[in-house]
Formats: sequence, structure tokens, C-alpha cells
Amino acid sequence: MPGIESSFDKPSFTELKVEELLKEVRVNYPPQTSVQTVVLAITSFFQTIPEHQVKSSLAPSFVDDLGVLAEKATFTFKSPKTVEVIGSFSIQGIAKPSETIDLAIQIPKSCFHEKDFSNHRYHAKRALYLVALRNQLKKCHFVKGMKWTTLHNDARKPLLLLKLGNELGVDFNFDVCLIPTIGQEVFNISKLAPSRNNLKLSSSGQISPEASPQYNMSIIEDIDMQNHSLYLRDTLGKCECSSDAILLLKVWMRQRKFPQMHDSLNGFIMTMLLAYLISTGDRKITSNMNATQAFRVCIESIAGGILEKPLFLIKETSRKTKEERKAYSEWFEAVMMDNLDCCNIAYYMTKSSLVEIKTAARATLAVMKHAWDFGFDEIFMTGLDFSPKFDYHLRISMKDQPLEHPSFADEGKYRDIEKQIARVLDQGIGNRAALIRVYGRVPPPKWDVRKGVHIINELPVFVGIMIKDYDSANRMVEIGPSADDVDESGKFRTFWGEKAELRRFKDGKINETAVWECDLTQRHLILPKIIEYLIRRHLSVSPSCIHVSGGQLDYALMDGKKDSSDSVRRILLAFDVLSKQLRALDDLPLRISSVQPLHAAFRHAAVFPPEFHILASERLAEKIPQRWCTSCVEPLEIMIQLEGSGKWPTNPDAIEKTKASFCLKIAESMKRIHGIKCIAAEDSVDLLMHGFCFRLRLHHEKDRTLVNARTEKPAMEKSLGSKPDSNSANLPLHKDLSLQSLHSSMLSALQGRYPVYGPTVRLAKRWIASHLFSDVLKEEVIELLVAYLFLRSAPYSPPLSRVTGFIRFLLLIRDYAWYFKPLIVDLNEDFTSKDYELIMDEFHAGNKTNPAMFIASPYDMRSRTWTVASPDQFSLKRLVAYARTSAELLEKLIEGDMPERWPSIFCTPSNLYDIILKVQPQRLSHPHRVLFPVDVKSRALKGDSDPEKKLLVGFNPTCCLINDIKMKFGGLFTYWYDHFGGGAIYLNWKSSPGEAARKRKRVEYEDILIELGRLGASFIESVHLNDRQEPVV
Repeated sequence: MPGIESSFDKPSFTELKVEELLKEVRVNYPPQTSVQTVVLAITSFFQTIPEHQVKSSLAPSFVDDLGVLAEKATFTFKSPKTVEVIGSFSIQGIAKPSETIDLAIQIPKSCFHEKDFSNHRYHAKRALYLVALRNQLKKCHFVKGMKWTTLHNDARKPLLLLKLGNELGVDFNFDVCLIPTIGQEVFNISKLAPSRNNLKLSSSGQISPEASPQYNMSIIEDIDMQNHSLYLRDTLGKCECSSDAILLLKVWMRQRKFPQMHDSLNGFIMTMLLAYLISTGDRKITSNMNATQAFRVCIESIAGGILEKPLFLIKETSRKTKEERKAYSEWFEAVMMDNLDCCNIAYYMTKSSLVEIKTAARATLAVMKHAWDFGFDEIFMTGLDFSPKFDYHLRISMKDQPLEHPSFADEGKYRDIEKQIARVLDQGIGNRAALIRVYGRVPPPKWDVRKGVHIINELPVFVGIMIKDYDSANRMVEIGPSADDVDESGKFRTFWGEKAELRRFKDGKINETAVWECDLTQRHLILPKIIEYLIRRHLSVSPSCIHVSGGQLDYALMDGKKDSSDSVRRILLAFDVLSKQLRALDDLPLRISSVQPLHAAFRHAAVFPPEFHILASERLAEKIPQRWCTSCVEPLEIMIQLEGSGKWPTNPDAIEKTKASFCLKIAESMKRIHGIKCIAAEDSVDLLMHGFCFRLRLHHEKDRTLVNARTEKPAMEKSLGSKPDSNSANLPLHKDLSLQSLHSSMLSALQGRYPVYGPTVRLAKRWIASHLFSDVLKEEVIELLVAYLFLRSAPYSPPLSRVTGFIRFLLLIRDYAWYFKPLIVDLNEDFTSKDYELIMDEFHAGNKTNPAMFIASPYDMRSRTWTVASPDQFSLKRLVAYARTSAELLEKLIEGDMPERWPSIFCTPSNLYDIILKVQPQRLSHPHRVLFPVDVKSRALKGDSDPEKKLLVGFNPTCCLINDIKMKFGGLFTYWYDHFGGGAIYLNWKSSPGEAARKRKRVEYEDILIELGRLGASFIESVHLNDRQEPVV
């Protein structure tokens, strides 16, 4: 919807939402006197701590993990030189739920030797100083609790968080975070330049030729921390909107989980960026802007790549030459020099984090520009978790892995394996992926410094992969260098190992290649196979420790032992032949002008597309089955239209009889000309050809008038715009061919744009049916829900894997505010602002009479078609609860928080129903489609003398029995079943307990159960009650 303009004031409407959000995240700051009292009390307590010797025995594991000798970590403890408020509290930038005041405690110079900046001795003493403080604070009467946290999620730099009591008698409800710092006089700053190396190799004691820029900056950061706070206080004070802008930016970051990562954006860097945009010469943020405008400027700057360029906060007065500035870009992947021009405060940010941040900013800008409501919910209210964010997910279990860690580690030894994974994947699948994001491991929530750093080595490594596009990411051949390039060919073979081979292409070129052969239905597994192969080859990780999402849910789509979606290609070819044959019929009173597919298989949305059946083939010699095959064939519905004529009757019954005559004539002509077996009925013709059954349904332009006349319902209120939904509420869905045709054609176009749409909607339909919602949601509703995920994917990008698409489907059902707003599915992406306003007006006008799921689409903008009768509020609540449970389970499976039990996603409990009708498995039309099957054969044919007589077209015994029960008992029950082939049918009493009891008096309870058994005779195995183990009948 680019460029839409609304008649109502969108900015003011957005500002109302923003202001409410700010009210929720603003904190109530305590009086300044209370802050001074707390700081003074803490400072006074520190002064009472006597000098004493601090040894590595306070945290031996931590010191040992850093490779520091015990004698090098010993020092004499002295009280902090200064205690000062810094951080977000000092600039009024704290956002709930965080309510913490940061205190910089400056460690005296006497605690260090002049060369303690080398070999992690500073980090060891820094941690031991905090441990010593913690031991003393246990005696402090107003400190009620303490726990460890870290600076930038770096385990080498722990922080101590204090929980205060009420003993001080002041209004102060904040936690206190103690952040160790040092003065500029402690170390020679020139020795901490990024080009210097301050780490020795433990094996030889020699200086490594590599520089240690990350390590050096981690020390300088502590030197300049208090100056950073002063700079922010002075700069942000010039702009009134800065505090609220910081809050909005922090909410945006938290929803994208950036502060939880060790190498990404956090509140400090974002605040520094805001200060940069306020203070630099171009002054992008001015004092007359409001918080929303300042927020947008920041997001636009990030989307434009500002973090990928070197930033200098004091550009005009910088003491560094151009060469020195350029050198910083060589040492670091992100450069943001502080106001003292000596510390790169973004030293820990990585290239992949910058790409991820930029991608998120661009997605935010896109939704702000194109969403009719400015995308407030997508930007600020939607959390982006690991599982739904990426297309593929890699988890490597590192526990008990025999990996050697390097003695030289600029960022910590446990970071090396993460860098290796990033390098291997970037080289192997970098041209297939838009983003390969290796999430660095961070200390667990209850981490204790005394446990050391080594426990982080045992945590799993997570990698998220966003692919560029479906075809390039799942190509079978990786083309390498030419065979003539000896050096590059050698590197290619070394990297790919046994998968490398020479191939000659059609243009005559001979290149090195890595080939991944597979069926077309298995192409989505190519990338997981490549990832697993590369990790095993280059990192020597056990295969059982490598977990890649990709095909874990494929079992739900298996028709027996294979994915029947492969038959879609044959269906389309057969349809193309049939379409030409029908248009070529010249012996009809009116020629066939249009042949349009209706069945879900034509748009790749059928869970089980019909497969080739030998009895539906024209080759009579093959009519006798030589193997077991089902006797049930699902018809593929097709709509045909005739050329116009003024001779059609006007009487509804006459129109129907004329259509029936045309059906008979079409059947006769197809059989005579093409030898196709036809089965004609009053409203359709079944053609058995090319192994499939095509059901032709004749559509006439007066069909809507015909149905309206019979139902004697008044025409619906005025049509919305030019969208054809004015009479859709009056038509039975099975008769409204024009509506079905619109739906099918629009979603076919969507499948063409998004190849993953088909597999995703198939998984969604399978999940809905497996949890017995077949009677609640029509398949067209599920298709529209999945379509929404692709058309309105913000804050994500459209899914490019079936697992991710399925996760988002569950999250959509779980999180969407169904009661408060309509789901608008703009299939053609041509809705105007007026269309949106009309839909919203319609939704609010019928708030009490709206369907539980109000789904507006181009052909049904008032939601009067698919959801008007079902689901009701009760069924929707139940559906949401199931989606919540399945989504949580799926995320845990991907993240490894529970054993590999993927089939449990489609397993539904059976203890929630009043009556259970167990079916005989062998009586199902397709028992091999049951998710948890019994080893039985279906209604089958083999070697029968005349098998065609036993062929059943469109027969589904489960649905037939449900219809019989509904006709017999009406609304006495609610019905829960899996129409794809569940092993039982479940019934609940529809009435309230009191009303149900009265009904049971009128109708004998046992008679109902006996009648259910009678209706399902030869199909129902037994009837059970929820409180009985033995069958009733």
C-alpha cells in the first residue's frame, strides 16, 4: 500500500499510542535527596572496609579460566576512590521493567601493578575486587540481596547487582548496580592502542604477532566510563525530547532482543548514537522535534548504514589523523569513537550484528511508511524471538565436545569456536544467505563469578540463517572456480572435501562443483544438509550434536512414505490437456469460454493432493490393479463458463435444468471424442482421465440471482467500493463458484510469488485437523491466515522456510487481538486508505454481531463468507490455547530445551470430550494418512474382475458420518474430528450442564449412544464415554 493517505489524522492517532506506551515504560524517579542518601550510605559503608589481602582463592575458577597465575592476581584491597551515579539514571533514560541505578566505583591505582593491563590480569583483579566487596556487603544491614550480571554480556567483566531494603528510611525502590572503573593514571593509555598486543601465548610465553584490539578496548572502556556519562548528560540536555526518544529506542531494541546479545546494540550505544545525531554538525535531530520524530531519525540513520561507517563524536576537534582513523576501521568492524577520542565504544559489535540491526531498521521503516496504522504494534509491541525470526536454525551442542581452545583469544577463548562457525558457514553458504547470525554465548541468568568462565564453553551455539530467496538457497549445485585455476580449485576441494567434483556444463566450461542431489519435494533439505556436512567436516563435531531445522515436520505431510505434493505437477499437466479439450468442443450449443481450477491442489495448498490412480486412466489395459490401491478417489473441482447468450431462461428451476442438460452434453462429447469415462450429475460432471478425477461445475452469471431468489433473502447492504462481495452472504459456499474462483486465482498468484506458501499452508491445515478443528475452520480460512503472514510479515521478512512459516502461523493465532480488530488480508495489495476505513467502520458498527474471526479480503470485505458461522468465541479461545501450547513446544524443540519430540506438535489430548467414537482403521478412505497409524490396509482393490464398479469418487466416511449425526441430532453436540483421517470422532454436549441435563431427561441417554453406534455401523468400532474405560456399545 505505498503512498496511501488517510482522511483521519494518522500522526496524531499514532502519537496517542506512543504517549500511552511512554506512560507504561517511564519510571518514577526518586527525589534527588533520596538518591544522595543512598549513594552516601553505600560510600560510607565502603569506607569502613579495612585494607586486606585479596587472593585468587576468592574466585579460583574465574582466575584460572583467564589464564592468570594466582600470584599475579593478588593485591591489597582498598576502598573505592570515588562512587558516582552514571548511566541511564543520570540522563532520565531508564525504561521499565528495568529500575536500576548504576554506580561507578573507581578502584584505586594501588590495587594494580603498572603492567596489569596484560594477559587478563586487570580482568582478574577487577572481578576479585567485586567478590571482596560482595563478601563485605553481606554484613551491610540495608543490603537484602545480591546477584551477578555482566557488562555487555561479557563474562570477563562481571557487575554486582544489589537489592536494597527499607532500612535507610528513604523513598528509593531501585536496585543498585556496581560497575568497577579505573582512573586514567592507572595505565599508560598508549600501551592500550588497538595495534598493540597485550596477550602472551601461554605455551611459550612469547608475544603473539596478532594485535589485541578487543581486549585493549575492554580496559579503556572502564577508564572512560565516567566521562561518557558526563558527555551524555551535557549533550542530551540540549534536546527536550531526548529522554522519551531513548525510551522508544530501548523498547524497539528490546523487542528485537538486541541487548541480550554480546555483540549488538544496547542502551549505551543507542544513547551515544542519539547524542551524535544531536551534536554533530549536520544536527539531524533538532530541539523542536518530538520523541517520535527523533526515533524515526535514528531508525532512518541506522537503516542508511550509519553504524557501518566510522563515527567520531568530536569530529571537529579530534586529535587523530586520517590515517589513524582509517586504522580503526581495520581493527574493528564497527567504530564509534567516544568524546575523548581514545575509546571505540562499539568495539564488540560484529559484522553480522550490524547486518541484523540494519535489516531490522529497514523493516521498521518499511512498515512505518506502508502500514495504514503506521505499524505501531509491529514496531513496539511485537517481540522478535529466535525461532520465528530466521528461516533456518542451527544448534550445536558443545557439552563434552573435544575442542581445543586457542591460548590467544582477543575476545575470550570461548568466542573462538563461534568465529570458526561463522567463517565456515559464510564461506559455504554465504551466497545463499542474506544473513548468517551466530549468537555468541552469554553467561546464564544465575551465573556466579566464582563458577568461572569455562561453564560458558558447555553452552550450545545458536545460529540463525535468513536466506536470500528460495530458489538460490536451495539450488542443487554449488559452482566453484574453473578447472584451469589450480590454486582456487585446490582451495575449493580442500573446503568441500569428498563433495567436490569436476563437471562440464552445456556452455563447455569445466568447473569444480559440489552437488546435492535430491527430489524436487526434498529441495528444502539441501541447505540443512550442507550446514551439517560443513560443521562435521571443519569443526569435528559429532553428528548427534548438530541440529538444523528444516524437515522435522515433513512427516505430517507424508502420504504413506512419500510427499504426495509431487503429484501436483502431473495434475497441472493433466488439467492443461483437459482445458484444451474442453475449449475445443464444437458440438455444444454454447462453446466453453473459460476453464478455471478451484481445488486447493491447483494452488499447492492441498495437504494431500490426489495421486495418480490407475482406474482413472484412459489406458484400459492397465485397469486391473496389480498391487493394493485405495478405492477412493478425490475429485479435482473445476469451474467452466459458457459463452454469453440471451436465450438463457429466467426461471431458477429452468436455469438449473439447462445447466444439467449442458453437463450431460459435455459428458457425452468428451466420451465420444476422447474416450474419457464420464459420470454426469445435475450440477457437475466427473471426468476420469490421466489418472485423476476432474469434477466440472458449470457457472452461469445468473447463479447469484438464482440462489437469492430461492433463499428469499434481501440483498446485502451496498457494496464496498468495486469489490465483488455484495451478495456473498446470501450464497451457500458450495454454490458460489465465482467467489471460490476469485479465492483460488488470488492465492494461486500468491503461491507464485512465495514458493513457501504452499508447504506452510499444508502444515497449517494438517495442524488444524490433527487437533480436531476440521468442523471449526474452513480450509479457505486457513489459506487466508497463512497469506496474511506473507503479505503483512512485519516486523519480520516473509518466511522462506516451512518451519518458520508454520511457527508464525501459530503465533498469529495466539497473539492476534481477534476481538479488537479485523484481520485485513490484502491479497492484491491494492487496498486504499478508504478501503481500510470502510472495513474498520464495518467492524466497529457490528462489534456485537461480528464473527469471532473477522477476516476481510478483496472479495469479502465485510467478512460474511468463510467465518460467519464458525468459529464461535468458545472455539476460537480453544484454538488460541492450542496454538499457544504448540508454539511454545515448537520453540523449545528448536532451541533444544526439551527432547526431540516433533510428532507431539500434532498430537492432541483425548480427555476433553464427552463421547468418543473410535473408528475402524481399515474403513478409512486413506488410513496411511493417519499421523499415528495402525498397520492396516485401506478399502482396497487388487485383481478384481471389474474394479471400476467399486471405485468411490469423493468418498470420505468420516465426513459422511458427521453429516448423518448432525441431521439426526441437530445442535445437540459440538463436533471435533480430523477429516484427513483421525482415528476417532469426538463429541461434546453443546448445551450448558443444566440445559443438557433437561435434554437428557427428554431423550434417553443410552438411546443416544446406541443410535450413534447404529449410525456408524460397520465404520464405528466402539463408543466410549470420557469417564469410562470400557466401551458402551
